[in-house]
Amino acid sequence: TDREKRIVMPYPVKSVSQNLKLLFPVVVTLISCLIAPMGTPLMGMLMLGNLMKESGVVGRLTKASENEIANAVTLLLGLSIGATMQGAEFLKPQTLLILGLGFLAICLDTVAGICFGKLMCALSKGKINPLIGAAGISAYPMAARVVQTEGRRYDNNNWLLMHAMGANTGGQIGSIMAAAIMLSVLRGLGVG
Repeated sequence: TDREKRIVMPYPVKSVSQNLKLLFPVVVTLISCLIAPMGTPLMGMLMLGNLMKESGVVGRLTKASENEIANAVTLLLGLSIGATMQGAEFLKPQTLLILGLGFLAICLDTVAGICFGKLMCALSKGKINPLIGAAGISAYPMAARVVQTEGRRYDNNNWLLMHAMGANTGGQIGSIMAAAIMLSVLRGLGVG
């Protein structure tokens, strides 16, 4: 409802210790390795970037990985996949089914997130804006930015971005974990 979308969530200014900032990526990586070992490479790389940034020790490497290296890898990945892909191989019913299922998954994730956000709004007695639930998907950081834009559309003084980024980061970590668990189960069933 419009009233729910206008809920302003205060942004408490809390300082986080440097030790906690350094401990977070290590603990997340260790826990994810124990729960879903197949997701370790992806989670490890995600958390390595976080650790490099927060440590402040490898500034040039951090800057390069955020900019030049990321751009070069994206370009090379696109070129290598594009060069090996032929139209007849790509436009198969299986490929279109996978694209359709991916689209359906994003839509259902967003709807489920908003429903969960409404539940959290009710449980918190109106302190949590249900739009935050829409950011709980792995589309990082676009989902959080869309939530921020929508929240400001209803109330120009409503800054939901930091809250939405928290949900968005949780969605990203959750997606990696869910995919790794699913791959482990499929491998256990002999599929792949």
